[in-house]
Amino acid sequence: MLDDYPETLMNIEWHNPSFTPGNSDFDIPEYSSRASMYGVGGIPHTQWNGVQETVGGYANGNWQAFIGTFTSLYNSMVGEETPYEISINGYAGSEVSYDVTISMDADMSNSNQKVDIFVVEDNIWSYWTGASQYHNARNVARDWLTTQDLTISTAGESETFSGTFDMDEDWNADSIKIIAIVQNYVSKQVYQVTAVNINDMNPDIDDDGILNGEDNCIDIFNPGQEDYDNDLIGDACDPCDNLVYILGNLNGDTDENGIPVIDIMDVLSLVDFLIFDDSYECQDPILNINGDEFVNVVDVIALVQSILNGDN
Repeated sequence: MLDDYPETLMNIEWHNPSFTPGNSDFDIPEYSSRASMYGVGGIPHTQWNGVQETVGGYANGNWQAFIGTFTSLYNSMVGEETPYEISINGYAGSEVSYDVTISMDADMSNSNQKVDIFVVEDNIWSYWTGASQYHNARNVARDWLTTQDLTISTAGESETFSGTFDMDEDWNADSIKIIAIVQNYVSKQVYQVTAVNINDMNPDIDDDGILNGEDNCIDIFNPGQEDYDNDLIGDACDPCDNLVYILGNLNGDTDENGIPVIDIMDVLSLVDFLIFDDSYECQDPILNINGDEFVNVVDVIALVQSILNGDN
C-alpha cells in the first residue's frame, strides 16, 4: 500500500522488543512511550490516523489476508480535510539539520495540538523467525526527536521547529527519512503528516548560496547576510533591525527616504505604554529613553526634550 499511495499513506514501524528479529537494532526505548500512548497490547497493532486500530494478524506473515481491512481504513480517511501543511528542509551530513515548518490555510484551535518529529529508516531487508521468511521492513523508527506544542491557530500563520540529529553508523543514509506530524494529544487524531528523505531536502531554500543552517534569513535571498544589529537575524527578515526602530522611534515611521521620524506621535506611543503596559517586540528595546533601565514618566520628559532640542 505504501508503494500504491506514496503521497497520501505514510507509516512508522515501531518494534516491540519481544517480537523484534534477532540480531537487529529495531527496538528503541521510545517504543514503550508510543505504545503506551495508544494502549498497545496485542501484536501486531496498527493505528490509523491515531484513532482507528487493528490488532492481530495471520500466520506466516500472510499480509494479503489483511489488505482488504487496511484498504477500507485508508479509503475512509484519505479524503479528510486538514488546515495544516508541513514542509521539511535542511542539510544532511554526518549531522543532519532540519527545519519543519507548519503553515495553516484555515483557522483551528491549537489546544492540545503538538508536533512530533521522527527519524525512520526505510526498506530494511530482515529475517523474521515468526514468519520463517525475509521481510522488507518499511520506515522503521530510529529516533523520536521531539514533541513540541503547536502555538499557531489562524489561517496564514506558520511556525518552524528546528533541530539536529547525528547519523548512526549502522543506518543506511540513503534510506533515512524525517517524518513530521501534527497530532492532538487528547483525541489522538493525526491531522497532517509529511515525510522526506534526508537527501531530498533543500539545503538552501532561498538559493542565496548560504546553507539553511548558517543562513540568517532562510526564506529570503540575502547573500551578503547583512545584520546591522548583530542579533543573528538578517536585516532582510528582521522586523527590528535597529535601522528604523532606533531609540525613541516607537511607532517605527520614516520619511520618504526611509529615515526614522521621531515626533509627538512617539511621545503618545510612550504614554500609551505607561498607561496600558502594552507594547510589541520592536518597541521593547527602545522604550527606556534616558537609559536608567526603568520606563516611566521621566522617559516621556526625556523624549519631549530631545524632540524640542532637535537631538534626533
